[in-house]
Order: sequence, then structure tokens, then C-alpha cells
Amino acid sequence: MSVICVLYSSHTTYDSLRGILAMAAAEFDRLGYEVQMVDLLAPDFGARINALLPRKAETMAIGFSGIGLEIHTKDGQLLWDVAQIPVFTWFCDHPCYFARRHTLQSRYAVHGYVFPDHAAFNRDHLRTGAVFATHMGIPDPRFFGGMPPDKRNGRLVFAKSGWNPAELERTYRKTLPPKLFAILFDAIAEAQGKFCSTFPEIIRTVAAEHLVYLTPGGDVFNAILTRLDNYTRAVRTCEVGAALADYPVDIIGGGWEHLDCTGRQARKLGAMTFDAMREGLGSYLGAVSLNPNVDQSVHDRVFFALSAGTVPVFDANSFSTTHMPHLAPYTFGQQGTASVAAAVEALLADPVAAQLANAATFNELYPRFSMSRSMQDIHEITMTIAGVPGTRLLPAEPAPPNVWAPTAKRAVA
Repeated sequence: MSVICVLYSSHTTYDSLRGILAMAAAEFDRLGYEVQMVDLLAPDFGARINALLPRKAETMAIGFSGIGLEIHTKDGQLLWDVAQIPVFTWFCDHPCYFARRHTLQSRYAVHGYVFPDHAAFNRDHLRTGAVFATHMGIPDPRFFGGMPPDKRNGRLVFAKSGWNPAELERTYRKTLPPKLFAILFDAIAEAQGKFCSTFPEIIRTVAAEHLVYLTPGGDVFNAILTRLDNYTRAVRTCEVGAALADYPVDIIGGGWEHLDCTGRQARKLGAMTFDAMREGLGSYLGAVSLNPNVDQSVHDRVFFALSAGTVPVFDANSFSTTHMPHLAPYTFGQQGTASVAAAVEALLADPVAAQLANAATFNELYPRFSMSRSMQDIHEITMTIAGVPGTRLLPAEPAPPNVWAPTAKRAVA
């Protein structure tokens, strides 16, 4: 039996990473694996890892966003190399953030991504070797306990921290050299409404117009890309939040002080823990979500909404167009607010049709795009490609000298 060591930190925003990993751990448990949840900040962390060493051949670790990946022994060696335990890091952010984590070279470290778009950036620009993409997938519906349609509250939920673009711009102006600030905002103007796969070429082209020649994946390039990604998402978040304020929407998350909901149907509920959000999701009619500039998968909250029987309202991309056609009326575009309003109004106008479309989407995607299937993929990748098993995949040793030399013909007497 494989042992799955689930690495988490008890100090993350809204406790979201621990909450998602707890669901992943439960999926592993249902698949028959022995699961151990290990808090990286707990005083017994080292002792618990040491206790796994006698079973290292059957043990793997999994963590989120590089948390737990860069742990070193006193003599500077990577813990997972010393322990000979492979670790799968499931990155949910673009590799331009904390790029060092995404370039760590170890036979025991597996770089996995929730979004294929991000894995492709690593492949094309960081070149760390094999990287993997595994969709978040639809969790087991029992995590959410969705209510029957007639028992739901008739409202939508938008769980998203608010960002103030004006404040971001002021910060960038203070912290960036003037030339890089100019490149950044010229690139932002080109990038609005586009997916992250287009960002590297946009930045390269715009920078060259300023006579700055950047290499994607480099430090200066990543300094621009992280801010471009943040800013474009902040603008879109504010646009969507403003459009939702006129509808029966509960906005969950901090940073929404700039949104005035006075006399409007929306309510700002403030920050909420992941578990509180998960437990309440199944009581809503719909859940609004924003993809992080990606085209090849959807945000975890779309998958979570499907599991909870709550209609996802989100920005369409090629993944949703291909795999979620029934939900098209409840999706919106990458720019403007008219399509946001249209998607919400389509849901409110005929909730029954929307819930039928949601159920049809769930039935077509589950279990093919389930979190359980993702856990199986992660286990297979980690236990057969990384660590000691990975040594069998190394290229063959060169042939001995002259082994292919043709035998000399014997002279004829």
C-alpha cells in the first residue's frame, strides 16, 4: 500500500491550501492509500518524516504551490533527496511567481500544474525537464452536501479577494525603474482580455520597442510578467465585481472597500475561511468565478460548483467551450461587463434550466475530470517517474568503443 504524505501549512490565506489538500487527502483515502496529513509548521514535522523512512519505497509526498518543496538538511541537501521520497508539487500560480521553485532540479521533485497553460510556460521558458498538468477536477459531491434546488437561497456567491488597480499602479510606479514601468503599462494595454500564453511575446515585443531585449523566464522579464498578470486580473476582478453589485450576489473576500453596494442587491460578507465557504457553497443557486488568465482549464471554484450542484458563472475559454457546452449561457467574455450581466440574468431568469444544464455537465465530466482521477494520475506520475523508479528511465550508457566495428575480413591465401 502506498503512503501519501500530504504537506500543508496552517498559515495560508483563508486556509484555502490546507482545505483543498484535505479534500485531495480524502480522495486518496477513498482510493485505498494510507494518508498522513503533515503540518510543515508543527514541531513534530521532522520526527514524522523520519518515521516514514523505513517505508520510503512506498511513500510519496504532495504539496501545493511549492510549500514544503525547498526544505534542506543542516548540510544544505534537499530533504527529499536525502529521504529518497518523491514529492509532487501542485502549482496553482503562474511559474513567473517564485520562479526558483519552478526550476528546482531533483530526481525526487515533480513539477505539476493545475493549469496546462502554466506547465507550457515552464516547458518553453524555464526548461526544467518534464513537467505535468493535472486539472483540479470535480471533488466528491459529499464534500459540499448540495441542497435540493427548491431549498437553495436563490442568490449567487462570488468568492474572490478584491484588488484595487489604482493602488497597484501607485506601488509599481514607486518600486519600478521608469523604463520598466513604461514597458509594463504598454504591455498591459496590449494584454487586456488575452490569455497568459500570449503574455511572453507581448512583453518581448513591447520591451524591444523600448530597446530592451528580454528573455522569457529571466528575472527582469518575470518582474514585469508578475505585475502584468496581477494588474490585468485586478482590473477584471473589479469590472466583474462592479457588474455583480446590482444582482443578488454575496461577495466573499477582503479588499472590496472600494466597491459601493449601498442600495444595491449585492452584499459584501468579508473574508471567510475555505471550510466555511465550502460548507455554504451548496446552498447557493450560482457561483461566480474568474479564471486566472488561462485558456486550457478552469478555476477550482468552477469544479467545486459543479460538485455542489451550484451553477458556475464564469469567463469562457477553449476548455469550457469544448467540455462544458451546456453552461455556455452562463459564461461571459474576457472584457466588458455586458456579457457578465447577461450570464447572471440568464441564470436568474430560468434557474430550472440552468440547474439541468449544470447536472448534464456534471454527468458528462464526472469521473473523467474528477479530483479522484487527478489523484490517481498524480500517484502514477510520482511513483513511476520520480525518485528511485526514475533511474530506470535514464538514457542508456554509451556502447563500449568499437563494439559496432565490423569484423575485418580475413585475407585470402
